[in-house]
Amino acid sequence: MKYLERCIMETLRMYPPVPVIAREIQQDLQLASMDKVVPAHSTVVIATFKLHRRPDIYNNPDHFDPDNFLPEKSASRHYYSFIPFSAGPRSCVGRKYAMLKLKVILSTILRNFKVVGGKKQPNWQLQADIILKRTDGFNIKLVPRKRGVEGGSPTA
Repeated sequence: MKYLERCIMETLRMYPPVPVIAREIQQDLQLASMDKVVPAHSTVVIATFKLHRRPDIYNNPDHFDPDNFLPEKSASRHYYSFIPFSAGPRSCVGRKYAMLKLKVILSTILRNFKVVGGKKQPNWQLQADIILKRTDGFNIKLVPRKRGVEGGSPTA
């Protein structure tokens, strides 16, 4: 389950459900990285899709690598370098529930079916609406796994 969780987190890194977050700041904000001030009532846009693909944060950011979420790698990253459900006081309250539900559903599907994909990842065309999605949907096929004679456990 730990590896499955890392795979889910890596998927959320590469394809965050909400690819852009916008917030109106309520007071002047002094940027720590430079001598600039963002005035109050400005709208700040955070492109999570781009943030999660920064090469200074993730080695080979366009490559799927669940090891990006090994504890020793996550510990050295800034808290806000991975925000698929936003972060801070306005983050998604259902984050833990969503992760638990994803693990239960995916582990059940993967135990019982082989998942066969359609288009290869480089051929995907993405569309950013309220959520990130593929323009042509996700055409997959679920092939039932063969069951062993003893105990009914999957063997394929």
